[in-house]
Amino acid sequence: MTRWKTVALTGALMAAAWIPAVGAQTTTPTPPAVPDPQVQQDRRELRRDQRDLRQDRQDMRQDARDISRDKQALRTDRQDRYRDRQTVRQDEKQLQQDKAAGNASAVQQDRANLRSARQTVRSDQHDINRDKRSLHADRRDFRADNRDRLEDRHEVNHDRATLHRDKKTAAK
Repeated sequence: MTRWKTVALTGALMAAAWIPAVGAQTTTPTPPAVPDPQVQQDRRELRRDQRDLRQDRQDMRQDARDISRDKQALRTDRQDRYRDRQTVRQDEKQLQQDKAAGNASAVQQDRANLRSARQTVRSDQHDINRDKRSLHADRRDFRADNRDRLEDRHEVNHDRATLHRDKKTAAK
């Protein structure tokens, strides 16, 4: 029993010595450094600029798709015009044949067909001209947007470096 008392007393003494030492080892958390409001503002602006840059890239991709669609429309209009010109040539040839045969009702029908085919060719040419103008305008806008996007990207990269520098000086 004495042995148990000795062990218990030794344990109590060790606990008494150890418990305050544990409290002494723990440190109180230091209050966080007050962030510089200018750095926070710069971070917000940088995030906003990065979002704008991301949106610009999406717009650029959409513009490139629009240009591709305009090119395809122009190609299609040219093909239609080519086919319509073939139709006009065929109608002219048929008109000459019917005139030579002396078939008055067929000549009248051929002239009506020829008028309609020529009108279609003119319409196709108007579409081609409109698509050319649209394509030219889209390309010009695309180049201007790309220049703006590159300038914005340069500014964002510069702002990021400035923010990094500001954070380092604020940490000192």
